[in-house]
Amino acid sequence: MSKIEIGVKLRCIDDHFVDENTNPFRKSELNLPKAGDIYTVREVMDTPYGIGLKLVEVTNKRYYFDNIRRYQEPIFSENRFKVI
Repeated sequence: MSKIEIGVKLRCIDDHFVDENTNPFRKSELNLPKAGDIYTVREVMDTPYGIGLKLVEVTNKRYYFDNIRRYQEPIFSENRFKVI
């Protein structure tokens, strides 16, 4: 994938989200990207699992994540998007 930076426009190519027991939220509680829609990167985060993104058009409340021991807004994997 191309280098993703703040302000870059992306198209969502994977909006199949599943609930995972390790997450402190249910997917029904979240605003989620939809396949085919265009989004703007507002933050890029390097995680042990790869690059995570926050989007201008999608905001969610912050949840406490045990694995990082802090509150954070959920992020989305760069693999769910394609740079346009």
